[in-house]
Amino acid sequence: MSFTRSTVGMPEDQAYLLHHFACPSCSAAGITPGTQQRCATGAALWAQYQGAYNAREHAERSAPAAQLKSTR
Repeated sequence: MSFTRSTVGMPEDQAYLLHHFACPSCSAAGITPGTQQRCATGAALWAQYQGAYNAREHAERSAPAAQLKSTR
């Protein structure tokens, strides 16, 4: 998962990034995914970010389908 326009303005994104750049463990985890552990606070913020990101992606992908169904 990476930064996309879908993450702009998400409070979860802002909260994680504020922590990430101040935390050596979380910065290392971002640079080398899968090889470093985030700290406990960073892991919780990351989980919240992922949940919000996935919900937004699902909503964005579902919107066109919902619009098509409403025009039939």
